Amino acid sequence: MKLPPSWGEATNTRPGDSVLGTIFPRFFLPFQLLSMLLTLPALALAAALRLPAPPAPVTLRGHLDHAPAGDTVYVWYDHVKAGPFRPAKAVLRPGGNFEMMLRDVKEGPASLNYARQRTVLYFTPGDQLALTLDFPRFEETVRYTGRGAAANNYLARSRYKFEFGPATADAVHLNEARTPSTTPAQMRQLADQARRQQQAFLKTYAAAHPLPPALQRQAALDIDLDWGRALLDYPGYHFATAKQVAPLPASYYNFLKELPLQKLDNQRMREPVVRFVSAYGGRLLGPGEKLSAAPGAAAKLYAQATADFGPTLTRDLAMFQLLSFEAIQGDPLTVLAAYPTFRAQTRDSTLARNMHELVRAQAALQPGQPAPGFSLRDDSGKTVSLADFKGKVVYLDFWASWCAPCIAEAPAGAELKQQFAGRDVVFLYISIDRNPDDWRKALTKHALTGPTSVHLLDEAAYNTSAGKAYQAGGIPSYWLIGRDGRIRLAHAPQPSAGTATIAAIEQALAQ
Repeated sequence: MKLPPSWGEATNTRPGDSVLGTIFPRFFLPFQLLSMLLTLPALALAAALRLPAPPAPVTLRGHLDHAPAGDTVYVWYDHVKAGPFRPAKAVLRPGGNFEMMLRDVKEGPASLNYARQRTVLYFTPGDQLALTLDFPRFEETVRYTGRGAAANNYLARSRYKFEFGPATADAVHLNEARTPSTTPAQMRQLADQARRQQQAFLKTYAAAHPLPPALQRQAALDIDLDWGRALLDYPGYHFATAKQVAPLPASYYNFLKELPLQKLDNQRMREPVVRFVSAYGGRLLGPGEKLSAAPGAAAKLYAQATADFGPTLTRDLAMFQLLSFEAIQGDPLTVLAAYPTFRAQTRDSTLARNMHELVRAQAALQPGQPAPGFSLRDDSGKTVSLADFKGKVVYLDFWASWCAPCIAEAPAGAELKQQFAGRDVVFLYISIDRNPDDWRKALTKHALTGPTSVHLLDEAAYNTSAGKAYQAGGIPSYWLIGRDGRIRLAHAPQPSAGTATIAAIEQALAQ
């Protein structure tokens, strides 16, 4: 489809020329003046106010080897007029090619999504990018050429080196390097080492390639935020894997003072910031600690968040993430008790409205309510529905191959399945992996399959389908469904809880 031309594009006129003046050149001046008077709001007023010209469009074309054809490529980018994360889309042709033109692009981050795979981008107005990759090795093979290639190749190489590729001497992968026996001091050393390596890679790459200054500042901030997020994650990881609270020194959270937490409002919806504020909840509620419905409990949490973030919109987002997690993983009634404080403190009415809707949705997932139905494909490709198991007790487990606490439950899960072998209990596992290959590899690697377990893939993750129905935003998430198809426990004990889990299943079988 041909796009309509912008000023001076695909025409023989100049930005100020009138149509009448082009048709009647001998009367150009009078008609030009008349035209300018008639179009005062669009031209003369804009000139008088010296409004900036629209940014040059970004063109993006790509070739994806071995990719499923006929699907849609989505690009989400920061838009000058419509706000951040506006989507654009193009159909991937049978040969694996696509192309699109993005208008009104604001310099900054973007992302490309295709068939449950995703990679990050960075656009500057006027970029003319060409992307190539081999789909089975998505993150490893993505490459760019053309204007803007340096910025995007940095992001691709950095992501693969420090997140998706193999760990090396100059690329610590914290998820692999930390263990249940890692101490707080050792975790700080690992996090510091990873940050230094990422900073060194950025410095070396920027010295050899023309990276935009704004991207360099953003990348430096993101490295610091990832460092901080790793340290925020550690207490919860230790509790989930070592089964005990980590002995944190009193100064452990002092690292937060090294981060510009009170200056993030303009970037609060960028992925690294959202991931950081999501992890921040562990600072307010320690491992195993639940939100209290006691008067003043929510105000106390807000006071700590304000001390760290200031009275900012980012603070409000951090509190929203914490309360959302508690609504999903904890007791919705405690979140309801905290809601008036949240509503009074937050300046974002959208967050307050979303919190209200979340609490209402959780009310439908309480014990005694019908368990939401779903139909998903299992590891053999067969479609399986929850209704298939009516008359049996279902122990439902939402998990993912990349979730360390989920994998840590595998040995206890095997023992639990053995405990109830031959009885009317189905162990139903739903993975929210984006990549089916990662899911299947994990099933084999961790010996998760067996005669008493059913493994399903929620290909839409928690945006739709089963994940959304059960509000499975945090994993692992366990549910116990009775023979009658109704929820018995909205947050069932995990396999490693041992006797508590066995007792809960036995009670469900007795009904």
